[in-house]
Amino acid sequence: MGTVRPFRVILLAILLAVTAFLAHIRVASVSLPTPKIPLQQAFDRVEGWSGGGNLMLDDQVVDWLKLDDHLFRRFQEGTQTVTLYIGYYRTAKKVGAAHDPLVCFQGQGWTIVERSQGSYPLTRSSGLMLSYSSMIAERQGERELIVYWFQTNGRTSANTFSQKVDMVRDRLFGHGEDNAFVRITSPIGEGGAVAALKKIFNFIDAFYPSFNKYMVKN
Repeated sequence: MGTVRPFRVILLAILLAVTAFLAHIRVASVSLPTPKIPLQQAFDRVEGWSGGGNLMLDDQVVDWLKLDDHLFRRFQEGTQTVTLYIGYYRTAKKVGAAHDPLVCFQGQGWTIVERSQGSYPLTRSSGLMLSYSSMIAERQGERELIVYWFQTNGRTSANTFSQKVDMVRDRLFGHGEDNAFVRITSPIGEGGAVAALKKIFNFIDAFYPSFNKYMVKN
């Protein structure tokens, strides 16, 4: 048998040590996540907006959506009212458990008359950009504007496919597996959809910086 060169032995030992170290970090990050404050406590209030009380989700809905945590609450600023829903998941395997509101609203008898996607640069936080979807729903004379997005750690996506891509990338680089679905709704009044959208973006400006920090906190 030929002799093994010392350089190769040293290189092999280094590679094994690095691999073991990376594996240890990966296991530690997965098995020892830092507990987070429940959403209802973390977002009991939003700057400039007062909480208007929690809305209840049926236990069957919670099970169906595979929720690890959730928040369903109205917020008010003067005469302006919005409703915030957050469905939160702690693991990557639950990406896709949240469903597009198109399915939920149509299932409750709403007619969807308009859908779009866009990006919104937050006015109070430099560098934060929100990718979102929106739609207008009508039912028995009521009109609602819905803005929603899918979140993976600190990234937002307008659809669940992009969210899955973000999760694959984050897992590749050893980031966390936190993901969520966020929906904000507002009735469309005399000012029309433009005024309702402005109202929702005003709420997002106050809410999203804190929510983004909540999502990226390990």
